[in-house]
Amino acid sequence: MAYFDNLPNTYIGKGLTDDENFKYRLVKNIFRRCKIRDDLDKYTTMFETTAIPDGTSPSDVALAVLGDEHLDWVILIVNNITDVYSQWPKSEDDLQIYCNKKYADLDAIHHYETVEVKYNDIVFIKKGIEVNGEFRAILPDGTTKTDVESRYPVSNYEHESYENDKKRLLRIPTTQLTNMITDEFANVIAYEPHSELDDQNNKKTVLNVAQRFIDTRGYISASVSNQVELGSVTSYDNGPGSSNIDVNWEKPF
Repeated sequence: MAYFDNLPNTYIGKGLTDDENFKYRLVKNIFRRCKIRDDLDKYTTMFETTAIPDGTSPSDVALAVLGDEHLDWVILIVNNITDVYSQWPKSEDDLQIYCNKKYADLDAIHHYETVEVKYNDIVFIKKGIEVNGEFRAILPDGTTKTDVESRYPVSNYEHESYENDKKRLLRIPTTQLTNMITDEFANVIAYEPHSELDDQNNKKTVLNVAQRFIDTRGYISASVSNQVELGSVTSYDNGPGSSNIDVNWEKPF
């Protein structure tokens, strides 16, 4: 079941900028989306956690663990990923390209982190806490550690590599959870009953001739000297009866 097959349809208007009659084109409403309930973490038996190897795509994961590459959207929803370009782990080659574009010097210091500091054989300061370059560990007896004993530098590339590696750790839904998601997704993402829906549940906001005089910048088009700014103007919304595109499933997955 492909993701876009389940999205509801909406009509978009054409002919707003000329004198021809209004036209409508039926398209998928890509602005509709839903997410798993925020308390999903409590249901640990519903998913497993695994680290994916370098260069693995969402469809690769879906095929390997769910048996269907078209269920890649399930993997993304379970992990609350809405932008694969920034939230999905990059390959080593792509990470290198990304870092070279972002930083003039990959080896320059990005920030400092604490080293593990013990006092009487007990961990007093944990390793990996971000601090500034002036940080020095001071023990309960008043001893001040040196800079090397207190913190260590993290380079730009080390920072980006660590952040990228964290993204490799994914939640993998069980078969039961996957079936629940695919069974309920179409109903959750669908429009609520509304007067703008036709018999096939396609949404259509009737266009008005006045909209020809409102451009995408939010101005009433008249003479230049008489333009009045209206703010953000749109010809159609994301769905009837809903002020929030995000839809929460009510049942725990």
